[in-house]
Order: sequence, then C-alpha cells, then structure tokens
Amino acid sequence: MEAGHGLIGTINEGFTIANAYYTCNLIPVELVARSGYSPRWLGNYLEDPSAPARREALSIHPMTCPYVTRLVAAADVLLSNASAEDRLLVPGGCDAMRRMGDLLAATYPERVFVLPMPRSSRAGAVRTLAADLARMEKWLGEGFLAVAPGASGSGEAFSGRPPTVHESPTIDYPSAPRHGGVFVIAGPLSDNSLLRLIEQLGAGIAGLDSCTSPDRWKPLAAAGLNTIAVKGEDHVALAAGLLAVGICPRRSTADRRAHLTRRLDEARPASVVYARQSFCDPGAYDALLVSQLAQERGLPYLEIEVGFPFEASGPLRTRVEAFLEAQLLDDGLLDDDLPDDDLLDEED
Repeated sequence: MEAGHGLIGTINEGFTIANAYYTCNLIPVELVARSGYSPRWLGNYLEDPSAPARREALSIHPMTCPYVTRLVAAADVLLSNASAEDRLLVPGGCDAMRRMGDLLAATYPERVFVLPMPRSSRAGAVRTLAADLARMEKWLGEGFLAVAPGASGSGEAFSGRPPTVHESPTIDYPSAPRHGGVFVIAGPLSDNSLLRLIEQLGAGIAGLDSCTSPDRWKPLAAAGLNTIAVKGEDHVALAAGLLAVGICPRRSTADRRAHLTRRLDEARPASVVYARQSFCDPGAYDALLVSQLAQERGLPYLEIEVGFPFEASGPLRTRVEAFLEAQLLDDGLLDDDLPDDDLLDEED
C-alpha cells in the first residue's frame, strides 16, 4: 500500500486499512498495528504554509508552540478530508498538546483519543498508563470492527488482521555522533537540518536529545519493545517500557536532570546547543536545567529559538556560526601557545 495523505487503502483480502496518526512517539505502534491500523507520525503530514487557509479551519491560541499549531492544522485537514475510519492518537505530554486533543476530539467525535501521559515512572504512574493503554486498545479495536469484512459490530474479537504500514519520524544523524562535537538538545524537530547546519559549519555532532531524535524514536519503533508486551496482553510492561524511554521535559526535574546528565557524560561534547520552540512551557523548564549542566562541565552553551518545521534563517545561522567560530578561535589560541612552550623548553 502506498502512503496516503489522509486516505485509507484496500488490499486484496478485502480488508480496509485505516490510518492512526499520532502526535508523539510515546505511542506503542505495535499495539496500534495489532488493532488493524497503520500508525503514521502526524509530523510527516504538515500542510504547506503558503497554501490558502481554509475558511472553516480550526484555530488555536496564537501563543501556542509551533509544533502543536502546525499539528492542529495538519490533523484538521486529514480528518476533514479522509474517510471516517481514520483515527488520531494524542499523547497529552504537555498542556498545549492536551488542549489540541480536546479541540480535535470535540470537532471530530469518536475519532480522536487523548492518552494522558504521566510525569514520572513510579509504580502508580505505570499502572495508570497501563490502564489507559488498555482503554486505547479497546477503543481502536471497536473502530476496527467497523471496517473489518464480515464484522458484526457487536464487539466480539476479530481474528484476522491486515498488514499495516508504519511511518515513524525520519530524522537521523547526518553522520555518526562523535566525542568532542556539539550536543544538541531540542524540542520536536521536523528534520535533521539543524544537525546538518552544524556539520556544514565545521563542527561534528556529539548527540541529539529530542522527542524526534533517532535515540528516541528508533527504540520506540522497534518491534521488540512493543510486540512482547502486546502479545502477552501485558499493558503494565508496555507502559513501563514507554516511560523508561520517553524521559522528556514534561518529566520531573530530577528524572530529566538524571537523563540529560547521563546523555552528556556519555557523549562528551565540546559544547551544547539548546534549540527551544517559542511559547513552549516544558522547553522553558529545560532551558535553565541545560544551561546549568553545561556550566557545571565548563561547556560553551548557546540557546536558540526555532520553529517547526525548522528553518535556518539568516539571523539563526549567523548566531550558530558565531558560536562555533568562537570555539574554533579559542582552540586556535590554545594551539598557538604550544610552540612558545616548546621554545622555552629548548632555551632551558
């Protein structure tokens, strides 16, 4: 089946494959596929900003982060134009995302599921998320019965499942991360153009911590993490796995600090760049923490404000370039000292 833009596909066995778009990687994609849907990251379906606005388009408060704003527009177009079988899954990791879910759920009843996301990995939070995952699976299963051939709609389990397509974020490192490069901490990024910009300016990448980082989405998309739990109907193990991987800015300061400390110490970067989206409250929480961690390690630190999708505008590129050039200059001055030391040794 070809990837459709808000469309469902029909395969030879008579199954109709519906799409389940998701706004955040903290979704067990194997559970979604097991329910008969093709899980697709909504960030791959952004609307062209130059396209004329729809008169009936949904609106959200202008002081909302670009990520949520753009996802609202994309979901509105998809759900309004697609077949009624398509669904949207919204993990409520922050206030803005929860408002997005509530807005779309009110506009498209029975087609949007808002999944509450805990702010810790404690036993109570895991159990709560497990119950919500079971509720989401039941909701998806009931929707699948409406499109499965021969289903009575009475709610009984249907044994057949069509093949599904999984679309994750496609963000990856331009080249292998290396010690001594720049460690980038960011909110959701639409692509790796920020990483490529840094490499083009002569600095390598030591690592990336973002909800769309390959260090996040690849483990969550791996079949092993989710399939074992789903096959055993063990939603508790599934919830624990999601919370162990998804330690993002919504988490408590202690959890987030421990996570970023580990990432920085493993990466051993030469500097840190923090890319924050405007009007992002969890991102603002991260800003102070990241700057403190960089200061504790004596690392040069730069905070920039970016949009979604990322655009390397002139002023932003200039700031990043000046930041990296200052580091190269400092390194050059240190290197220049070496011949003088050698000369002193020879004179002695």
